[in-house]
Amino acid sequence: MKSVGVTLLLVLIAGAMLAAVPARGAGVDPPGGAHGSPVYAPVVGSIEGTVTDKYTHQPLFAADVMVAGTGLGGITDRDGKFAISDVPAGSYRVTVSMMGYEVAAVDDVEVRDDPTTTMHFELCPRVLDIGLNVLVEASHFHKDSEKPTSFRTLTPQEMRYSPGAMEDVFRVLQSMPGVSPADMTNSNLIVRGGDPSENRTLFENIEIPRALHFGRPGGTIGGISIVSPSLLERVDFLTGGFPARYGDKVSSVFEMKLRDGSSTNYNTNLNFNMGGFSLAADGPLPGGGTMLFSVRRGVFDLLTSTMNVPALPSYWDVVGKVTYDLGSSNKLSLVGFYFPDDLEIAADPDGESRHGMWPGLDLERSDHGRAVGLNWRHLQGERGYVLTTASHISNSWTTSRGTEEEPRLVGDAIREEEFQLKSELNRKLSDRVNVRLGVFARQIHSEQHTWSVSDTAATGEVIPAYRVTYDPAPPYKAGSYLQTTVRPFSRVSLTTGLRYDYYDFTGESKVSPRLGMALSLTDRTTLNAAYGHYYQTAAPWHVALHPSNTTLRSSGSVHYVAGLKHLLSRSTQVSVEAYHKELSDVFVHSYTSRITTNKGSGHAQGVELCVQRKMSRGLVGSLAYTYSISMRRDGASLPEYYSEYDRPHNLTLVGSFTPSDRWRIGAKFLYATGSPYTPVVGSEQVDGEWYPVRGTKNSARYPDYHMLDVRVDRSFQFANWKLLAYLDLWNVYGYQNVTLYNYSIDENGTVIRTAPDEAPRMLPIFGLEARF
Repeated sequence: MKSVGVTLLLVLIAGAMLAAVPARGAGVDPPGGAHGSPVYAPVVGSIEGTVTDKYTHQPLFAADVMVAGTGLGGITDRDGKFAISDVPAGSYRVTVSMMGYEVAAVDDVEVRDDPTTTMHFELCPRVLDIGLNVLVEASHFHKDSEKPTSFRTLTPQEMRYSPGAMEDVFRVLQSMPGVSPADMTNSNLIVRGGDPSENRTLFENIEIPRALHFGRPGGTIGGISIVSPSLLERVDFLTGGFPARYGDKVSSVFEMKLRDGSSTNYNTNLNFNMGGFSLAADGPLPGGGTMLFSVRRGVFDLLTSTMNVPALPSYWDVVGKVTYDLGSSNKLSLVGFYFPDDLEIAADPDGESRHGMWPGLDLERSDHGRAVGLNWRHLQGERGYVLTTASHISNSWTTSRGTEEEPRLVGDAIREEEFQLKSELNRKLSDRVNVRLGVFARQIHSEQHTWSVSDTAATGEVIPAYRVTYDPAPPYKAGSYLQTTVRPFSRVSLTTGLRYDYYDFTGESKVSPRLGMALSLTDRTTLNAAYGHYYQTAAPWHVALHPSNTTLRSSGSVHYVAGLKHLLSRSTQVSVEAYHKELSDVFVHSYTSRITTNKGSGHAQGVELCVQRKMSRGLVGSLAYTYSISMRRDGASLPEYYSEYDRPHNLTLVGSFTPSDRWRIGAKFLYATGSPYTPVVGSEQVDGEWYPVRGTKNSARYPDYHMLDVRVDRSFQFANWKLLAYLDLWNVYGYQNVTLYNYSIDENGTVIRTAPDEAPRMLPIFGLEARF
């Protein structure tokens, strides 16, 4: 632990330096031999994009777009479009300003040789009271008056260069306040003590069940994101108190927005790392359209086969977007993705799974997922627009466990399809009032076949053999919402909302009020608060396993959130936020009887502190600390216990230094209290066999979880292309984090506890990216 203490001290010193180092503008290294890169001509690129009103999506004419530190800029035309050429290759801060609007800025915008960097800005109208002076400057921190609390926006550069993330957006989000790490091999999001299945995921306004390879319905394992950061324009992440347009989940909202392809140049990107080999391309299409396309092949199966590891995971993914502007008022976007996952794991006769069942059988899994959707945005005059989305989502999961002689002793085959249609009217009633009115409908077709031979659980309970077939008539969900944002004064923003959801399978109708408020106490200090009711219907995999599960009601949660944000400078922000969640009708599942009930209840509460420094160059980073408690109760008369996702202390320190456009050095230190588990406290003999005796539920904890990751990036600029290389070292000091114990009992009834060596002590990840 001495090395851990020294490492933590160094990282703390680096974190303390965040407020001491002055912001630096975005400079550019001179091309040529100064850095040993074989550049044969001055290296310049261009920036193009659009600027629109946030609430009406109307193009903004005569907005000023500036590239900080260069003196270069442009002005938008009547279509809201701009183009800035001859920008020296490098990393910049791009700002947009216009009379009557808040100044907007994006950091770390990369300009490359020849390819065009495409951007999109949405400006928020500024409300000014007569006689009141308001500080107008471009902050590095994105604000959204409709989402006053628990809201973060990530840019592609923040996602791509984060240490210990392997360019995976979900691993980057695990460093956010209120998010607990799963483990070194898991990208699932545990938000404010909630189950990963309680998080809503949106892909280009399409609600999808998952965006992770190797994720399962109700599963706690998730490998790697389906969508690469290089394809994204931004990611919005809400950890609580989210407004009325989001529903049917009780913990968080994760929303991905793909970037548009370039309208002037064809760009190609080749990438290789431990996550896989990918090819991405974007550019113009005939008729004035643009396209964005990516295909990736995972390499885990190739790596594990060479290392003689018994797990052989393989996957592919394809992501695409085609966009056309149909005149000045209509825009169509066709988006979609497809992925197949396959996994084989050899039996571990001496092991124990998390539920004590089937460790001695071979495992084979085959998962497939796809989504395709059409977004139609129609401008309605100068005051609003309508966004309509039609989509189809299909997922299938097939699992079998068995022996070489009988490979299908235990398994399931699940298929789920959804047809979604939703439309939202956004209307700017005045400079101070904006309204969203939405309607939606979803038809769900679920089919599940599950089977098992008889077995004896780890407790000694005999589980009879069973075979379940579930194929109901496709139910539907429908509803509407009204959301209003009012800015009665320049320093006050109030968002109210009311949502109605109907589910015909259970006949449930739910009404969810929402309220959010932001009050600017000073030019740099804002008080935020939110309140809301949230509901989540039972998933088909909840219902399928037993006839009594068809009566399951929606689980519920009430969120109370309050926080304070203060800008220490344009590039440094401190925020403190407290939350309380009251949980009702929580799903309680028995793995032996296969019955799920609504008898559960609970609460989660905590306080989050975040200090963050952003800029295009120099020293950047964040400190995020969360203290939280997450409790559950499986019945009114049963004792309360710690949730399996309860981790009272979470600390993440992330720092990155960019001495030049060629080099970037970063590090991340993560610490979390160990997760609760139910210990084995003894053994008992039944019919000559020894079985473990379990103690009080979740009364023990695994050891505290901590690790240090270090990443170094180096870029090489050639005449017509650019090469980026990086080395990402996970768990540098080699600490063996324990997230599972295996138990065995010898012939004398003595319980033997071992910790499986599930993850490497230190994992070096090397990556290459070529941009053309």
